[in-house]
Amino acid sequence: MNCIGDGSKKDPSFEICNNCSPCQSINNGNFLDVIEVDAASRTGVDGIREIIDSVIYSPNNARYKVYIIDEVHMLSNAAFNALLKTLEEPPQNVKFIFATTEIKKIPATIISRCQKFDLQRVDLKTLSNHLKNICQNESISFENDSISHICKASEGSVRDALSLLDQAASLCGDDIKEQTVLNMLGLNGYEKNIELFELCLSNQCSEALKVYDDILQNGVQPLQIISNLLEISHLASKINVIKSDTNMIESMQKKISGISTNGLPKLVRLWQILIKSIEELKYAPNEEQAGSMAIIKLCYGSSLPDPSQFLEKMSEQTNTQSENKQTKISETPNSKEKAVKDNFTNYKEEKSYNDQTKVSEAPDSQDKLNKEVIVNNDEKLEKFKNPESFEDMLDLLLKNRESLLHAQLINNVHLISFEQLNIKLRLKFKSDTEILKNLSSTLEKITKNKWNVTHSEEDGEKTIVEKQNIKLNEQKEQIKTNPHFAEVFKHFPQAEITSIDDKKSN
Repeated sequence: MNCIGDGSKKDPSFEICNNCSPCQSINNGNFLDVIEVDAASRTGVDGIREIIDSVIYSPNNARYKVYIIDEVHMLSNAAFNALLKTLEEPPQNVKFIFATTEIKKIPATIISRCQKFDLQRVDLKTLSNHLKNICQNESISFENDSISHICKASEGSVRDALSLLDQAASLCGDDIKEQTVLNMLGLNGYEKNIELFELCLSNQCSEALKVYDDILQNGVQPLQIISNLLEISHLASKINVIKSDTNMIESMQKKISGISTNGLPKLVRLWQILIKSIEELKYAPNEEQAGSMAIIKLCYGSSLPDPSQFLEKMSEQTNTQSENKQTKISETPNSKEKAVKDNFTNYKEEKSYNDQTKVSEAPDSQDKLNKEVIVNNDEKLEKFKNPESFEDMLDLLLKNRESLLHAQLINNVHLISFEQLNIKLRLKFKSDTEILKNLSSTLEKITKNKWNVTHSEEDGEKTIVEKQNIKLNEQKEQIKTNPHFAEVFKHFPQAEITSIDDKKSN
């Protein structure tokens, strides 16, 4: 922003000379027009007010006056609101640079008035080369795998990688060994973690718990063990998908490649168990016990069938049941056919029914209301019989999958009279009058007879649900009189009987 080069630069440029007066002063930290503010220590409106008051003044001897606010997410909402107007209409020679690691905490009104630049993590290869160059310049010897472990533990942060490198150099006396780095990072005996994961995959629970206890004896915390297993699950799943990983240490990749052959569904299922186990460990009163329970869940979770296999088994069972049902229908014994024929005596006409449908009508007036259809080719008998009572009619509706109409009748209808082909009902206040039409048409469709369903203002009987509630209340009162239950209600007066199982109550 302020580099002038040899004096010919009139505008900002990405080509920084580091030789001109502004560049040298900025590098030395004594440039008056570059002001760095720590928002973590000046979170209130007062600290921002100082900036707002000084913004109106022009730069001393630079092109721009630059305010760098570090950890800007630490500012309070009041401070952000105070700064908002200045950001909307900044002076011509003033620039603001905000730095934060918590972009989600910045109000949207601030972000919308800024240009946002996301700094990416440094990849392992670049970071590894950077650390190796530092070691060479500082005359520090190292093993390649030790540098790889440090880069991986830093998760793409150069600052964290330098801190770990400095710590490793101090521990090793400028001769960084892989084993020392593994001990420092809590990754000592990583092969044990791979062995533990393999035992969990093979459902060897007792052996897995022994290995878990051995790892604990080496000073590794339960949370670190579960985190290592989580990493192994991720790496094995990744290898299963992309077959190789250039960022992974070669020796580790060979060991985890064998785990990846267990199939992606099983690895993903174990990943989900481990993720939940980490949350449980954070709130568990005893981490060691929570960790052992996580190992047990892993062992038994690995033996569960894959969803695809489960669906295939369900499909096979359904097909088998369907085939058995068809075989049972097609192999009806002759005695059943004879019994059916005997029921159709005294008819006016008979016709041959080989591979055809036979319909018979009884001369009796009562039998005219009943129809029976016999299909000879599959020996299937269907009856369309008029219900003899209101309860029979409700059962008939359920058998024919008229659940909605059944629910409307038992809740909203008072029975006045029920006769063959004639029903008189009273609907509750504000009930749907279409219930009567639906009932008439549905019964006609089922029984093949026309039904007359009428509405009346007579009181009639109580609804089916009301009758059931009355019966339930009577049963509750009867139970309360029982000496054993009376003792319970004596000690727990607020207790209530919510439901009664008729099958068990007998």
